[in-house]
Amino acid sequence: MFTLGFSGLVQTERFLQSHFPEQMAGSSRIIQGLDSAAALLKDGQIVAAAAQERFDREKKSGAFPFEAIDFCLRAAGISFADLDAVCGNFDFGRYAVAFQEPLAKQYFEECLSPRALGNQLTKRYGTTPHLVPMDHHLAHLHCALASAPFDRCLGVVMDAAGEIGSLSVFRVEAGGSQRLARFPIHQSLGVFYSLITQFLGFAFNEDEYKVMGLASFGNADRYAEFFADAIRLRPEGRIEIPCLEINTDFSDRLFFTASMRAIETGLGFHGAGAPVEQKADVSAALQRRFTEAVMHICAHFAERENMRDLLLSGGCAENCMTAGALRADGRFGEIHVGYASGDDGTALGAAAAHSFAMGQPVRIPHQMPFFGPSPQLEQTLAAASRQGLSTVLFASEQAMLEAAAAEVAGDGVVALCNGPMEYGARALGNRSLLALPSNPANKERINLAIKKRQNYRPFAPAVTAEKAHVYFDLQPGEAYPYMTMLTHVRPEYTGRLPAITHIDGTARVQTVDREHNPSFYRFLSHLGERTGMPVVLNTSYNVNHQPIVCMEDEAVTTFVEMGIDALYIAGARISR
Repeated sequence: MFTLGFSGLVQTERFLQSHFPEQMAGSSRIIQGLDSAAALLKDGQIVAAAAQERFDREKKSGAFPFEAIDFCLRAAGISFADLDAVCGNFDFGRYAVAFQEPLAKQYFEECLSPRALGNQLTKRYGTTPHLVPMDHHLAHLHCALASAPFDRCLGVVMDAAGEIGSLSVFRVEAGGSQRLARFPIHQSLGVFYSLITQFLGFAFNEDEYKVMGLASFGNADRYAEFFADAIRLRPEGRIEIPCLEINTDFSDRLFFTASMRAIETGLGFHGAGAPVEQKADVSAALQRRFTEAVMHICAHFAERENMRDLLLSGGCAENCMTAGALRADGRFGEIHVGYASGDDGTALGAAAAHSFAMGQPVRIPHQMPFFGPSPQLEQTLAAASRQGLSTVLFASEQAMLEAAAAEVAGDGVVALCNGPMEYGARALGNRSLLALPSNPANKERINLAIKKRQNYRPFAPAVTAEKAHVYFDLQPGEAYPYMTMLTHVRPEYTGRLPAITHIDGTARVQTVDREHNPSFYRFLSHLGERTGMPVVLNTSYNVNHQPIVCMEDEAVTTFVEMGIDALYIAGARISR
């Protein structure tokens, strides 16, 4: 049985720009339907999965994911007509009655409704699909559950907004899941975090990680009183966010304009023009209160349901500082954050939820999410020739990885574009930019000169799984292969690993397993032989505000733009 899942809606950005040009001016991303993607299952096994942004090269693309769908169909060697089910990542059809105002009703019919989605697919593929709209938070849950190392847990899905909810709590057991609670959108921790992000002059639904990185530089006490009142903790794991309750008409509810005014009034200054020190203090206070709220919710339901293991998904689960705080708290057992917690992951999750209902659960714990296309040597050489670049060919992948490790050991900065592309936001060794973590200058060099982004942004380390506990505050065998958990660098290594140690002594670690990520493991082993530490600075192979590279052309052009030392791709070394 072939099951296709997709994330995305029908031209929501175009609709909003047409009807709300003032609110959509600039870089506003207060839009549902971004992070469109596609994933294909066959009998409960993942055939292919990729985000649309990797093909159309628009960061967080909201275009309908036709290119991602076509890639999945090619990977399986089938046509659209061969699909048994097509699953969308929203089920707005159940809530049509909520869209009563004339413009709201038009928005529903043109952008959100199952009919609009079906029409898009029919226009492209000439056939009416068996369309299965899937509850958005259930799709998030099943995406994370696919890679989880346990079958019994408390599942917490946190994002800005699903159809009508912003946070769902599930009791998960081998036989299925039961929703215990659903928080409405006016209690959305994700929306509130994004509104503060926008207040500070960053982009809503895109730059939240910048705020998280900036938080470590600030004084959380300075604005603690404001945030304690802005996010109120209530009995039985509940919360209140008063500023989200004051939006009245359709426009206000879409763009949270009344909420933004309340935030500016409450904080008492214009955030975008504030000095960076003041932005850091706001970020620190926001991050602390956000973590307290998530802890409050998770602890209550874990105790009530007698569950210790925790499964986190949704965009808010990508907040690794909060995930790290949950881990450090001690009240929880194993904590698993999926590799595609954003809405791109709900393409896989929608298909997996349907497959589960059909008796074919998707369970691939520890498997790496290498589900995208692979670069080919012939196309790589052609792309390099067009740019006038030099190429060296290797007899084997092993030889290429050994040469890349030797270059990094000599303090070179290289890109590794090897094998199938990662699914999700993290580069996990197949589309990575790599450098020595022992050279403190590498942080500034990569942030400013190569990736062209703010210098306070931290970098993550990748480390062989069996050595992770030596350098980081982990237990032997504790694994985080998807770069989703924040922990501390052990004090004796902070001075030896300065390029990946954040100002607060933390790092978002990726543990690399010999069995499940063998190529990257071999690279790290070769590096360890030369430097004494199988640890590398691993960041995504892209420049700021661009998607991670997908195929040969953008890999080569990004190499030229970055000015790094070499690109290792498809069995070749590309250089100047």
